Amino acid sequence: MNDNTRIAICCYAGDQHQVIKALDNYLQHQCPVVVLSPEDSKAEIRYPGIENRFAGKRAYIGQDSLERQRLHLEMLLTFPEEYFLVHDADSVCLSPSLPRYLYSDSVMLWSNLVIDDVPDHQAAYLEGFPHIAFQPPYFLSRRTIEVLLTGTAGLQANTTMPFIDHYMVQLALKTGCPYKKFPDGASCSTDPSLPCGLQLLSTLARRDGYIFFHSIKRREVLDHLMRDRQEFLRKQNA
Repeated sequence: MNDNTRIAICCYAGDQHQVIKALDNYLQHQCPVVVLSPEDSKAEIRYPGIENRFAGKRAYIGQDSLERQRLHLEMLLTFPEEYFLVHDADSVCLSPSLPRYLYSDSVMLWSNLVIDDVPDHQAAYLEGFPHIAFQPPYFLSRRTIEVLLTGTAGLQANTTMPFIDHYMVQLALKTGCPYKKFPDGASCSTDPSLPCGLQLLSTLARRDGYIFFHSIKRREVLDHLMRDRQEFLRKQNA
């Protein structure tokens, strides 16, 4: 199951508690796990099977955050695995076994691709640049990472959208790296003040079998979605 694959979780000291609460979700794949965090905000999770590595500076947005993403991608290449499922602290996969379609192309960037329709963002897009963002998790092969890294030199953060989600799009376009949306993934807020977000993800998990989700910041939300997953599987096997 999930041969030649490593799980990576990008976080920082301030949200490592989310990773700890969801450790069973990351370990269920029976793959090596590495936690990647900034040098100046280390997440040190001491648990069997977990390795901790550090690079870059703490920054939510801006050039420092993009530079850290580059360093973390480079760091992944120091491991022997051929494939990498790369999470943020608030992304999950509900299935122990990763879909086989992920392994069908040696150069492909998979993500929770979302249409960026935020009004304040629209004017910042260059002509011809797709109005999209790549949100976690990401699934990449070693070759995909190597291709993306060829585009990092001199690449600057968009002043209006200085987010890693958009940086990954920039890298894919600059290098010509093909990309696809998880057909069984979705990304939206599950903040309790916005109950429609959790309701949407719950429906996708229970009715349609979706497994790749973002943004899951609370354990009770993960538990909810895992129950939905079990109900989907029960119906499939009935």
